[in-house]
Amino acid sequence: MRLLDRKRREAAGRTVTFRIKRFGGEIGARSLWQRYDLTVRPRMSVLDALFEIMEDQDGTLGFRYSCRAEMCGSCGMVIDGRERLACGTRLDALGRSVSIEPLRNLPVIKDLVVDLAPFYEKYAAVTPYFVGSGAGEPAVIPPSSVIRTMIDQQLGCITCGACFSACPIVAASTSYLGPAALNRAFSLIADSRDTAGAERLARLVGDDGIFSCRDVSNCVEVCPVQIEPLAAIQRLRKRVVGGLLA
Repeated sequence: MRLLDRKRREAAGRTVTFRIKRFGGEIGARSLWQRYDLTVRPRMSVLDALFEIMEDQDGTLGFRYSCRAEMCGSCGMVIDGRERLACGTRLDALGRSVSIEPLRNLPVIKDLVVDLAPFYEKYAAVTPYFVGSGAGEPAVIPPSSVIRTMIDQQLGCITCGACFSACPIVAASTSYLGPAALNRAFSLIADSRDTAGAERLARLVGDDGIFSCRDVSNCVEVCPVQIEPLAAIQRLRKRVVGGLLA
């Protein structure tokens, strides 16, 4: 009987207070925290809650989303002080008061929508695409090889910007390339078929590259797809110092 009563209460929902950081985009304007109370349902995500707030309480609320399936990274934001994807963060795992604010280290356009241009500029700076020799089909790297295993571990980045937001070095230095860009650079430099490795690696040894990282590992903790940018950065350092990627 008690179990049945508990399930009925869960089905009826509970009230959660959302504190959302708002910003209208006007020059010189200040951001402010706004409160919304919402009756939530079991298995409801933060993104679901934002939709209900926008539709039923405040149609001016701005946020970004796309796939709603933890694949595109569009709905990255800071939830209860930590970078997360709103579509993949269940309210069941949070408390009765939830704070939501935009990603850090990026200009805010409106409310929870940030300008990702600085992030993508750093990403583009490492030549983030494969550069072949132009001599027909590239050689195949066997799936069982050590290099293939290392590369596979670092692939899958959805460029959500969570690691860029959480990185204290990005916060301290606007020129630092950031975890996502350095991780992508490693994946390409480790690929023996790529012909731009030397030029790409030379780009990473300056003041804004791999030796600026302080191994805090925030990037590892917040990555929604379990990539470890810190491991990529450490391997790049080994490559520079000892000529190895082990």
